[in-house]
Amino acid sequence: MPNISFNYRQSADDVFRLASDPDITKQRAEALGDFNVRVEVQEAGATKTVLCTREVESDLPSFAKKIFKPRNTVVERKEWRDEGERKTCHFHIDVQGTPAQIDGHITILPEGSGCKYDINFDVNVKVPLVGKKLEAHIAGLTKDGMRDEFQYNQKHLDSAG
Repeated sequence: MPNISFNYRQSADDVFRLASDPDITKQRAEALGDFNVRVEVQEAGATKTVLCTREVESDLPSFAKKIFKPRNTVVERKEWRDEGERKTCHFHIDVQGTPAQIDGHITILPEGSGCKYDINFDVNVKVPLVGKKLEAHIAGLTKDGMRDEFQYNQKHLDSAG
């Protein structure tokens, strides 16, 4: 299971509010180069679900070009929960029309004067012979995207004061 962690200078509450904000989700996706971004929010009890549908362009290795198009529609569902000091999220990412899906969890915990943002995820590609190779490639792209999101979020939080 791939994982990645980031340390924010801001509190877990501030990072949680930003990460689960639908307007910021849309702005971030567009700023990072995604197209036709649509965001919906549903709240039920203590769970806030942010559904982001967008078109994503990717440079594909030759072995993946038969399975993926250079531009794909991605549907990302994040179910956020504020559990006091601990903030959690279960997420599911579906690359529509392909055999690729990503499932994972995010945990935001206070650490020092800021917070730690931990992400664990699994990539599943149901394709014979090249599935594992595709999973490794997608995991790398996913980590790169998460780093880009972190940098965007940190810059946004810093500018907000």
